[in-house]
Amino acid sequence: MKQEKLVRKFLPVEPFDMRGLEEWLSSMAARGLHLAKINQDRACFRPGPPQDGVRYALDITGPMDIDRERNENYAQMGWDYTATLPGLYYVYRSQNPDAPALHTDPVTQSWTLNRLLRTRPWALLLGGLLLLVLYRNSLATLIADPWSPIRFLLLKTENALLLLATTVSCLLVGLVPLLRRRQALRALQKQLAAGIPLDESRRWPRRVPSIAVNCGFWAMLAGIIALVLWLEPRAVQELSGPDQWNFPYVTLEQALSGTKTDRLIPDTPYDPRLHPDTLRGSLLAPEQIAWSQRGTAVFTGGGRAECGISIHIYRLRLENTAPLLLRCLQSEQRAYWRWYQKNSGELYMNPVLSEFQDFQPLDRPAFDALSVLSWRTADMDVPRQFYAGQAGNMVFTLTCWGPADASLAMELFHEIIAVQ
Repeated sequence: MKQEKLVRKFLPVEPFDMRGLEEWLSSMAARGLHLAKINQDRACFRPGPPQDGVRYALDITGPMDIDRERNENYAQMGWDYTATLPGLYYVYRSQNPDAPALHTDPVTQSWTLNRLLRTRPWALLLGGLLLLVLYRNSLATLIADPWSPIRFLLLKTENALLLLATTVSCLLVGLVPLLRRRQALRALQKQLAAGIPLDESRRWPRRVPSIAVNCGFWAMLAGIIALVLWLEPRAVQELSGPDQWNFPYVTLEQALSGTKTDRLIPDTPYDPRLHPDTLRGSLLAPEQIAWSQRGTAVFTGGGRAECGISIHIYRLRLENTAPLLLRCLQSEQRAYWRWYQKNSGELYMNPVLSEFQDFQPLDRPAFDALSVLSWRTADMDVPRQFYAGQAGNMVFTLTCWGPADASLAMELFHEIIAVQ
């Protein structure tokens, strides 16, 4: 037997417009389209002979999908259960123009909205808890390093703005309809509680189908993801070698010049391809250089040790944002060492942190600001240093490991900046 084809129509009114929805369903029956199924976006109608005088009425749903006892009572009044609009209403249909209304007392009818209004705050709360669960790692990072969003905005401006646009769009698409619906239902409840019948309630025409809004949102989201994937590879380029080192730097050989090193073997088994020299750009920080050298130092008296030097340079478009970025980089280091301290000891691979001194200011004429953080773990003979400083619109960090002397490298770097 051939299945009957249903006619689908988008709702012309908002689903919380009870009277408007009842009138629309009645008008569709007069045109020969009789309700079969309905949701918050559209209704499905079964074609048939036009029927003038058919009335539809809505009643707030109960905790169960179908309230059979209620349906039997309404059927005795001439109202037949037709469909359920999930989460909102039972839909009833009557072919008897003289059948009494489901609710004759507006005040009593207002009480039926209490359950629906109580579910909305819970929905918002559960939605908020779900977001907290989904973004728990990001929240943990934010708590550990509160300056990380500012660093992200400065160093990856375009991605940060796209992420902000996505977050705001998600909130608007998810929360605004819920809040608008709650406001409308609350206004309707107050009207009914004041004794004003449903017929005199405000109409809420739907100008754009919600499915179109949702499709537009997902299309925008897909566009943002595609834009991020397109921008990211173009924001970073690898520096091929010394011919592109047109920025201040200190070589590993220079950092080892004060030690008893016989020679340096570059390119240790720590694959340098995992940390290539790169140049990145963003709107607020158009030049971001990550440069490093690593190798094995062979000592004069015998023995060898792995060593390296790493310099990061950031040139900002606006000089007054340089102190802000410097603070962000310092906060990042502090957060790392807090994490390290929690994840070291007998149960972890990290050696115990035996010494730690937070950033201390240093006075160097060529720099507007300079500070050093030092630490030593149980497997180190001497402490190591991490320098962070600012000169005009340039912010930098410098660190060494192994026998490379970070303080010597910092002095050499200071001499380079002083003559520029």
